Amino acid sequence: MFSVKTFIGIFLSVFLISGCGSEKNKPEFKPNSPEAKGYDIFTRMACNACHSTDGSLKLGPTIKGQFGKEIRHTDGSIRMIDEEYIRESINEPLKFIAEGFTPIMPSYKPILKEQDIAHVIAYIKALQ
Repeated sequence: MFSVKTFIGIFLSVFLISGCGSEKNKPEFKPNSPEAKGYDIFTRMACNACHSTDGSLKLGPTIKGQFGKEIRHTDGSIRMIDEEYIRESINEPLKFIAEGFTPIMPSYKPILKEQDIAHVIAYIKALQ
């Protein structure tokens, strides 16, 4: 019998492997634009394994059409999804947990530079 921790580890491994493939509808952005660089970072960091870009359900909230909308958290708070919120969610993902989702996202603070985060934000904004 597997422990819960082992089961979650196996599930996440399978999910990440299956979710890391190329997207069916790859967006078209001008080469080297902030949006194109953000898309590259989003896919290289396997963000698409947990966050969909088409509105479908995954382990984390979709990013399609979310910029400028409000999001409710498990603590009952509501925040606007803006540049500050995305930056904070990338650096401190456990600070606010979106309602209906499990707190599994790691911090990318030690990995992504501020410019990388700005590119990811540009990409998310372009998915309106």
